[in-house]
Amino acid sequence: MANATDFIASVYDTLATSFNMSAAPDSLFLQMAWPGISISSEDCKDATGKYNANLAEELFSSLANIIPVMNKSKYENSAYSIDDIYDIIISSARPNGVPDSGIVTNPLFKLFADAQYEFLLSEKGSVKDPMETYHKSIATPSNWYDEAATAYWTSINIQSSQVKPVDSNPLFAKYNGAKLLEGGVIKLKSTPVNAAVLSAALTQTISKQITLESKKTKSNTFTISPNLLKSSSQIVFNKMNTATAARPSLILNNSFKNKLVTTNLKNTVLRPIPITTFEKNKKVFSSINIQNINVNKLMVKPKIYSAKQAILLNDLLIKDLPTQKSVGSDGFSISFKFCRVNIDRPWLNLALLSSRNWNIYGTNIGEYSTGTADNNLGIFPLLPTSFILISNVAITANWSATDKDNLENAVSFGPFDVRNGSFNQNTLEIKGMQIIGCLSKLTPILAPTASPYV
Repeated sequence: MANATDFIASVYDTLATSFNMSAAPDSLFLQMAWPGISISSEDCKDATGKYNANLAEELFSSLANIIPVMNKSKYENSAYSIDDIYDIIISSARPNGVPDSGIVTNPLFKLFADAQYEFLLSEKGSVKDPMETYHKSIATPSNWYDEAATAYWTSINIQSSQVKPVDSNPLFAKYNGAKLLEGGVIKLKSTPVNAAVLSAALTQTISKQITLESKKTKSNTFTISPNLLKSSSQIVFNKMNTATAARPSLILNNSFKNKLVTTNLKNTVLRPIPITTFEKNKKVFSSINIQNINVNKLMVKPKIYSAKQAILLNDLLIKDLPTQKSVGSDGFSISFKFCRVNIDRPWLNLALLSSRNWNIYGTNIGEYSTGTADNNLGIFPLLPTSFILISNVAITANWSATDKDNLENAVSFGPFDVRNGSFNQNTLEIKGMQIIGCLSKLTPILAPTASPYV
């Protein structure tokens, strides 16, 4: 009978078939979260217990702002944010062969200026943390976070007789899915979890990462660049005495745009340096309170951290846990509901990034993305276009005693987060919803040409 490896390959292949991945372009990948990202409905509710659309929007925007590591089959948080990298690109973009004296009237330069207006105006303040901001991403369907809506999601039922051997699942093989299974499928926590030990280990992990990122940020290898518009551009607006600059009629006024560009060209600034969520939140991460963590489940408690912070901390809590192979279990079957949630970022102009004849000041061709799936070492190789949400998961099998014991003390089984799971006879039932995967597409080559000032 089919084992756990065959079972997980069949789940992947079933989802890939549902999204017609066999006909998808080679630039689109179905990445499985390993493990899934649990979504707490409490993070989308206000103090009265009612759903709050603004909280849900902020959570979704934070999830949609993650740049995945370049991997065809696995979704992994790189700790870089799409809006940060996009800001750097559009604010450092320079048309090829155009001197500063003629840059104000250059059509391509104007397009990047317009992109920055849109980017600036889309910034919103966090509901939870007045010091946090985010750029709104739109989810379709918009009620993705409502547990009642899961009743209308698509149902998947895979019987044990339908589970195929891993080597007969073409889509799983196409995207190198076997690599996901090499180290095992059950991620275990220690027994029992000691709060003091957990706190010390988490603090040490964060400290090392912050130190590493600080060294990158303080590097003196970055050059001086004429910058079109920094994210702190409110200072520029104030200098120009344009208190009504937010009015669309003025934003689109050519004389206003020319004045804005000229002002910024006169004030050269340090080229923006890509930093990760660790560095941006180092004050928060440096003073982690173990009381804010559910020690038994190894996840942060809801409504304490901003969405950005909670996402990264939850990942850190389980990232380095050991993984065990499934031993002796077979006869797998599964039922669950899923929903494809599409991501729209109105502030991101992908068509502009796909254009040619421009460079990113001080960078080589393809430094942020080579535009290919192989050997793409850039920090912005992929753009998530959809999340795959699942709920009401029930996995039935002829569980071995070893697997059953391990799963009672596990955080995940393959792509499934089991921290909210429990056994009902031979069925592992998992409550709540989680992101089990992501559809991501390759970004274009960034930058399309090399800067003359590398």
